[in-house]
Amino acid sequence: MPVKPQDDHPQEPASQIIASMTDLAGSLGRLNDLIAQQLGIAQTDLLCLHVLNRAGVTTAGELGSQLGRSTGAVTHMIDRLEKAGYVRRKPDPSDRRRVLVEASRPGLDRIASFYADIDARTRRLMTTFTDDQLAAIQTFLRGSYDITAEECDRLIR
Repeated sequence: MPVKPQDDHPQEPASQIIASMTDLAGSLGRLNDLIAQQLGIAQTDLLCLHVLNRAGVTTAGELGSQLGRSTGAVTHMIDRLEKAGYVRRKPDPSDRRRVLVEASRPGLDRIASFYADIDARTRRLMTTFTDDQLAAIQTFLRGSYDITAEECDRLIR
């Protein structure tokens, strides 16, 4: 993202899409921050819970990799979330030395309640697109996610 928006081709679809993605990222960040405040947790804690919701049961190390956080930071985050009732630790049945982290269903349900309205409104918006358009949007979003994940990996190295 340029520091100042480029006005060379303001009507070019690619420029408009990049600007819209930047706006969306900022808006989603603000939404997540407001939800985290309502829940009494940090925004990174909320992101951790999103990862657990998508990935299911995982290790602290895998969470650290997904979130780009150190082992110590993840341990403290899990401690906070466990104390607040959002996660629980359980022994790994295949390796007793490892501990798995699992989001609690009541915690995930509480978080989901904050997203219910935006989910419903987004689903209504999607009804205005054809199946082919939705497939193209999904392809674009998945590709954008992959590019962003690669950039995160590059910045970590």
